[in-house]
Amino acid sequence: MGEGTQGGDAGHELLEHTADVGIRAWGATAEEAFEQAAWALVDLLGVRSSGPGEPRAIRVEAADRGVLLADFLNELVFLQESEEVGVARIHVHLEDGGLVAEANVVPLARPPEGATVKAATYHELEVRRAPDGRIEARVYLDV
Repeated sequence: MGEGTQGGDAGHELLEHTADVGIRAWGATAEEAFEQAAWALVDLLGVRSSGPGEPRAIRVEAADRGVLLADFLNELVFLQESEEVGVARIHVHLEDGGLVAEANVVPLARPPEGATVKAATYHELEVRRAPDGRIEARVYLDV
């Protein structure tokens, strides 16, 4: 796998695993790394969209940044499945013990052609500062 996007100090790639798909995302800040992880999930689901879209708020609370990331991605999976929407924009803001994100969503004209993601898991879940100073996040998705 290993495909992804990179631009400057932020990016993401998909990681291979036996029964799961992993995401390694990074950015200059934790917010950028979380946004990149969300874009990796959106790309895997095949629901990246364009246009202004309708804003949807996502709020998650957790004491651990890794758990916060997994819970955020699970909320994004639920939003996509329950409303059958694509994602045109994602903005993440982290605060003490929580995350507030806004995703602009667009109704899908046809079913997505991407993978079916059951959930983000806690297997090898990690959010850390890399030696180069970037924030790196790693999470595996049950597909």
